Amino acid sequence: MSSNQFINLFLVVVMTIGIILAAISMVRETNFSEGDWIAKVDGIPISRAKYLLQLEGLNIDKVNTLTKQDELYVLERMIEEELLIRRAVDLGLLKTNTMIRGTIIQQMINSIISDNALKPIAEVELRNFFKENISFFTSANKLRIRQLYFKGNEKVSFRRAQKSFKNLKNGMPFEEVSVDGDETTLQIPDTLMTLAKVREYVGPSMMNLAKKLNPGEFTTPKKVSNGYRIIYLVEREDAIPPNFETAKNSIKAEFSKRRDDLSLRSYLDKLKKWYDIERRGVSEE
Repeated sequence: MSSNQFINLFLVVVMTIGIILAAISMVRETNFSEGDWIAKVDGIPISRAKYLLQLEGLNIDKVNTLTKQDELYVLERMIEEELLIRRAVDLGLLKTNTMIRGTIIQQMINSIISDNALKPIAEVELRNFFKENISFFTSANKLRIRQLYFKGNEKVSFRRAQKSFKNLKNGMPFEEVSVDGDETTLQIPDTLMTLAKVREYVGPSMMNLAKKLNPGEFTTPKKVSNGYRIIYLVEREDAIPPNFETAKNSIKAEFSKRRDDLSLRSYLDKLKKWYDIERRGVSEE
């Protein structure tokens, strides 16, 4: 690895760690008081509490007692980290570096939903959730499905698929929406089929999506070979619902997942109110 590559990698790693810590602090709203800082970089304060935390970490790793030189070393490293972050922001790396952006987004999501892990889930909540979503936890034996297929140019086919998807969401009958789709060489039989048979016609990923649908529900447009496809569930024949105690772990996992999704959605909705957003060139039709 060349020296330039090493420096670039170091910059990315240090900046990512620093920004993640800053992001977590913002989410948890743990802003320290104006006077509780150990140093400032370009007017941006470095928290004394964070500095003491770094010292504590170093103290754990050291055999000997911390010296004044150790304290100065930690402070200088924190100042240098902040300098790198400031410079990276000035250079626009948060806008252009996909690795940094992806890491920050994921850490922000983890921070937003982290409190949920500390909240106990009452058994009555799980039982009610199980009762309300019994079909989700019940395996389908057979499905009768229909499909909408849109072929051709990726952008054009996706736009057509999205239009049909919106029409379905708005309550338009499948028969009316289906006239906008394209013919396929492989016609799906209009009858109940085993999951294995469904898989033969639409593939494993679409079959797995279809078996989670209730009659009248449909998938979002999914990219397939030479276009996009929407699967519409007409009818399903289910196995015997699972026993609550037997399925308790999977019920709890799904309950937690949906609770996390709601927390994230709520936070994102708040962000959309806190910040000015302008949308340009995207039709609402």
